[in-house]
Amino acid sequence: MTAIEQVQRTKRDLGLVAGVTAALWGAGVTFGALVVAMLLSLLVPFSPGFRAAVLPVALLAGVGALFFVLWRRRFVWSVPRVALWVEERVPELRYALMTAIDSRYAEQLGERLAPIVAKANPGAFVRRAAWRSLLPAGFVLLLTGATFVVMPATWREAAVGVGAVAAPAEAEMPSRLEDLRGSVTPPAYAIRSGHEVMEFDDPASIAGLVGSQVDLHGLGIPDGIEILLGETPLEATQDGSQGWMSGFTMPDSAVALELRDRQYRRLVVIAPRTDEAPSVELLLPMRDTTVRVVRGDIALQARMSDDIGLGGAFFESIVTMGQEEGHITFRRDTLERRGFSGARNGEFAMTIPLADFRLGEGDMLSLRAVAFDNNTMSGPSYTTSETRVLRVATSSEYDSLAIEGAPPPNDTLFLTLRFIIQLTEEIHADRDRLDRDLFVDSAQTIGLQLRRVIRTVEQMQVEWTMEGVFDANPLLAEAHEALWEGARALYIAETGEALPPLWAALALLEEFVLAERYYFRGQPPELLVNLGRVRLQGTDTGYAEPRVRRPVSGELREEMLEHYTRSVQFLETAPDSAVNALMLMQVDALREYPDLASFLGEAINAIRDGEDASAPLANVRRYLEGETIVRRTLTSWSAMWLKR
Repeated sequence: MTAIEQVQRTKRDLGLVAGVTAALWGAGVTFGALVVAMLLSLLVPFSPGFRAAVLPVALLAGVGALFFVLWRRRFVWSVPRVALWVEERVPELRYALMTAIDSRYAEQLGERLAPIVAKANPGAFVRRAAWRSLLPAGFVLLLTGATFVVMPATWREAAVGVGAVAAPAEAEMPSRLEDLRGSVTPPAYAIRSGHEVMEFDDPASIAGLVGSQVDLHGLGIPDGIEILLGETPLEATQDGSQGWMSGFTMPDSAVALELRDRQYRRLVVIAPRTDEAPSVELLLPMRDTTVRVVRGDIALQARMSDDIGLGGAFFESIVTMGQEEGHITFRRDTLERRGFSGARNGEFAMTIPLADFRLGEGDMLSLRAVAFDNNTMSGPSYTTSETRVLRVATSSEYDSLAIEGAPPPNDTLFLTLRFIIQLTEEIHADRDRLDRDLFVDSAQTIGLQLRRVIRTVEQMQVEWTMEGVFDANPLLAEAHEALWEGARALYIAETGEALPPLWAALALLEEFVLAERYYFRGQPPELLVNLGRVRLQGTDTGYAEPRVRRPVSGELREEMLEHYTRSVQFLETAPDSAVNALMLMQVDALREYPDLASFLGEAINAIRDGEDASAPLANVRRYLEGETIVRRTLTSWSAMWLKR
């Protein structure tokens, strides 16, 4: 074999290795691009147009990789460069091979150089180069190809729009998520109150009472349909001969319901509504009072309402007897119960003789109304009205030196604290019989009631010091510390440790009231007021403003506004993805900002119905951007004119 024939053979072998390597790299890059597209489709849903472009882009990337490898191996198409490649690996040739294939020296030196060229063996170097080139390319192709094959068919369909292993009939089957219908069945107690089963058809959101049963129905077989309620998978089963069905219980917080059918994907916002606790207002007695003689009747009247239905109501009384610590006793009774059979509004009234309470001098009678609903899912929920206090005065409270009697001590504060002590003693005595969770919840509830007493004591201290002008009263300071010690013990359900500081706080408060009682000698001077000048000049209406939900915080507003802007930008190019993004935003808004969720729901419904969504989208942006400051007049210049 001549030198030129040996080089041409080496050139042919290297060309074959370069071609196979380029093909392997091209196929590996193609499968790798498809795998990356499938993973991205799980994070950001692809529009139909985008899915159609995934496969061509992946093939284009593979062809690009093929030509790139061939360009890097372009020396294999040149005979002199192949000869130099052999010379680099056999330095002993000392350019004898290059000289032998040169047409200028081949005739003169060919025979003399033939023995030297024959000692070289390019085949070994070609095999080594083949292993180094083919192994990485083959490994990449094996890795990406195997990953593409083992991935679920739904992932491939979501990325490229057509299942790699789907049958032609299955690929042509339309989405089984379009004709979605179903119903929301309220809990049994809500149905007894008059609430009916609500049906829906092609919903963007499903609303209902927490604990309701939601049933979904669609057309087609259930095979291949995936349903996720938040992160909880649901099962789709056969519904007759022509449809599928699924169901779930309405959760206690907003969540997104995601349905998938091959490359099709649909989101539905689940908006649960919590059963609110009933409201109750004590109409009679109208105010606290102190009586000298126990006689006559007392009228009780209360008004209550509930968003679902009232279960019943009753009046409750607590008689506090005794004046000194250790000798105070309580008597708690339920006066009368009345059921409302699920009515949303009701009134309850009764009249009872004061003699039935067996009151004596210094005793206090506390009256309140309690209403409860029919909630059997998480309740029933109990609500109490404000407490009215009737106190029987003692004979020692009437001082002959005072024309105007001194005002009575803060009876409501003492009654509340004594009531808290009684409740603490009751649950402490029943701690072994109560369920652990119920015991802890009861103790923490009493602790929250004690917080109101603490705030009252703090207000008394503020009035005593005249907002820091004078030193704090030591009795109030010690009582405040003792109350906090009792509250901390109740928060961790240590009722036994809470009782001593509570009794100590009660004694300190009684000492403060008795020590600071004043008796005036004679009538205090009247305060002269120019009624004609001050009448109807006040701004206080006497009514508290309704509480409103706080606006969206600045940081959260910027984040949601950025999310909203990015979603709206895709309305023309990828409307399905934009609607899904707005629905996920609605789920987050339902948990904190229901007004914003309402605006988003209007916008989503308008987009899905093909109507003009400009107005609701503007409302969403206006809510996120906050109120715009509008000035009716021009503002003054902020700079000064310079005179020359």
